[in-house]
Amino acid sequence: MTTTVQDRKGWEAETQIADEYIAACIEAVEDDQAFANFKSNPKYKTILEHVLKSQGEQYLNMAVDMNETALFGNLAGFKENDKYGNPEVHMYSGVGMISPTTARYIKNTFEISFLCNDAEIGRIVEVGGGYGGLCKVLSTVCEFDEYVLIDLPEVSALQRKYIDQFPDIKDKVKCIPCTEYEEIKDIDLFISNYALSECNVETQMEYYDKLVANSKFAYIIYNLVNFNDFYYNDFIDKVKENYTFDVGKDYENTVILATRKDESN
Repeated sequence: MTTTVQDRKGWEAETQIADEYIAACIEAVEDDQAFANFKSNPKYKTILEHVLKSQGEQYLNMAVDMNETALFGNLAGFKENDKYGNPEVHMYSGVGMISPTTARYIKNTFEISFLCNDAEIGRIVEVGGGYGGLCKVLSTVCEFDEYVLIDLPEVSALQRKYIDQFPDIKDKVKCIPCTEYEEIKDIDLFISNYALSECNVETQMEYYDKLVANSKFAYIIYNLVNFNDFYYNDFIDKVKENYTFDVGKDYENTVILATRKDESN
């Protein structure tokens, strides 16, 4: 199956890489053996599950600095994300065996906790979301009522299969293809790790108007490595209209921690 640029809802990844990734998602949905190993599939790892061992160690060190008690108190729950898909795992001092990707999701989770502070988070919307890994890791410490994952149709199907492996959250998670999503109101937290920034500017602005602008908090990692000429300033100008925000770094990428102006008062 070949997926054309038009089918990809504005995603501007290189065509061969994107097509191989989508094909790997389809295979994992249709074949249980492929699902059992999808995180180790080289065609899948060009997009996800490619965090280096050394980067995983740095993410864990950051998590320790942010909240050491929460890291070790919830470690077993965080590691559940490695139960399916056969990810590459490594031994880390004090932590044990864990995948570097899950380590990054833990770091994301702690940054989100810092952003939202003690606010009640009921509805979360994530654009992108991979196989649902951040959703799973975040669920360990956040008792959300609803988590909406929006992604390409083939990826959305994999998200559904993956999240269904976890009975405690599967009924609270909606997986909506990006070809079918509509505006969502009253969002407590909007998330996008890399995905939003990898879309063309028209798609970014559409997501902003229909989702981001309706959110109390927004946690966005903007890909400035492979997409370093793409629309960052235009997007930030939109964020400034509604939000106060801090920015940080995730290697070469930019982390945006945004709070609606009426929430920050």
